[in-house]
Amino acid sequence: MTTRALMVPFLVMPLTTGCMRGQDKAAPESTRAAAPPATFVAAQGAAPAEAARLAEGAAGKLGAPGGQAPAKPAGLAAMAAARKLIRTAQITVEVAGFEEAAKRVGALADSLGGYLADSQTTRGNQDRLQGTITIRVPAEAFAQAVAGIKALGRVRLENVAAQDVTKAYTDLETRLGVKRQTAARLTELLRNRTADLDDILSAERELARITEEIETLEGERRFYDQQVALSTITVTMHEPAALVEPGAFAPIGNAFKESAELLANSVAALIYAAVALLPWLLVAFVAWKVFRAVRRRRGKKAEEPARAA
Repeated sequence: MTTRALMVPFLVMPLTTGCMRGQDKAAPESTRAAAPPATFVAAQGAAPAEAARLAEGAAGKLGAPGGQAPAKPAGLAAMAAARKLIRTAQITVEVAGFEEAAKRVGALADSLGGYLADSQTTRGNQDRLQGTITIRVPAEAFAQAVAGIKALGRVRLENVAAQDVTKAYTDLETRLGVKRQTAARLTELLRNRTADLDDILSAERELARITEEIETLEGERRFYDQQVALSTITVTMHEPAALVEPGAFAPIGNAFKESAELLANSVAALIYAAVALLPWLLVAFVAWKVFRAVRRRRGKKAEEPARAA
């Protein structure tokens, strides 16, 4: 009994191996994609060449850990093309000359098919020019525009963002399609005029309301289209600071400078006050002269009777 029990596995193994080979040949491509490793097949009695072939086939079908088939590049490209992205960038650049850099930013926007949207310029400390320029460029030229701006000087700050509005855009198109279908049905009802007068009037009011909603939704879609088609880049540029650092006696110089400014402001305030009070001083002087003249006359009239007595 013991000898027969030990011989059973050796008799069953060839049958099992043959069945596995037959199933592997008859199995479809998807089933063979999950073939066992070469070491396991070789251990079951397969030839080394066949084991290597099965292992390579399994690796090619699986392609990635976990047995998931790799995504098709064409599908990824289609998904990327269907996305609606609003790209924006904020870049701060230190430039040698603000005016020349501003001209180059405008020329860059024009060369890429965009335009200059906004420009602000101020003059700060040490007579340095600084300002902010906003340009709009086509979305496909966004990376080229950012690279051109960064080449103007030393980049101090860079912030690039992409807002995905695909879901909002899809929901907007869905609502717009439903509204248009409703408007078409109401238009057909009014064209046939088979309903009562009250129903017709109600349909006209509902059609007017839906038409207004359609126009609003179309305006929102045009806004999304413009934001997606044209990316916004805000460029903040400033000229470099003075190379000479303030010395130890700089606070004293600043104190004298501020004192001189304070004295000048005080003198200016006195001049303003004098100019404002001058007409009133003239009026007061004339009134004082008239008062003295009247007082002298009264005094002379009072002295005349005394002399006559």
